[in-house]
Amino acid sequence: MTRIFLGQIIVKDDVITLDKENSHYVASVLRMRIGEEFIIVGGDGKEAVVKVNSIDKNSVSVEALEVRDNESEPAKFITLYQSVSKGERMDLTIQKSVELGVSRIVPVWSERCIARSDKASKIDRWQKIALEAARQSGRGIVPEVQEPMNYKDALKNASENCDLVLFPWEEAQGLTLKGALEGKQYESVGIFIGPEGGFSEEEADKAKENGAIPVTLGKRILRTETAGPAVLSMLLFHDEL
Repeated sequence: MTRIFLGQIIVKDDVITLDKENSHYVASVLRMRIGEEFIIVGGDGKEAVVKVNSIDKNSVSVEALEVRDNESEPAKFITLYQSVSKGERMDLTIQKSVELGVSRIVPVWSERCIARSDKASKIDRWQKIALEAARQSGRGIVPEVQEPMNYKDALKNASENCDLVLFPWEEAQGLTLKGALEGKQYESVGIFIGPEGGFSEEEADKAKENGAIPVTLGKRILRTETAGPAVLSMLLFHDEL
């Protein structure tokens, strides 16, 4: 069922007038009609099944028929520290990571990034990609895509905000992701993913100094746009399935 996200808390029988942007989306993009139903996710993460009461391209009024818990959010808060990649690779990474349950995405300028720093201007585009992916996958939140950070600041951010920090690296030996998770108690996890050229040895050393755990993802080297979603899939299997 179609869903939109609002910052307000919704209770049953509420009558809500949507803002101009969401009214346009419902009326002109989805072309919904009076009596049709869709889902609004409120600011508290709960979702309301609503019915369209009145509609035009600038103003849509809906009534909340039912309010329920959203059950799609992962048990752990997962932050993806993704080195900025070139072309549409970053778009793909954001889209698939949101579908797989990432909670926050931090673009990172690491040493071997091929993309130019003017990519920071794409933050609005990346956030819209996250919004559409959250709608499609039934999320209870729209994960935030933060402003890009340099590598040093990203390591500091992860050490301050994550109980566990994983550093998948093609040069890592022995310790697998599964092994790194065994016996660990954590509520939040950070994942560092390198750019097209991978992380340098110096960057790996700095990550270890900041408490990150280098891990191998197996015998094959993954592309930058594949690695993040792959790790998220592994975490999903470990924590939920």
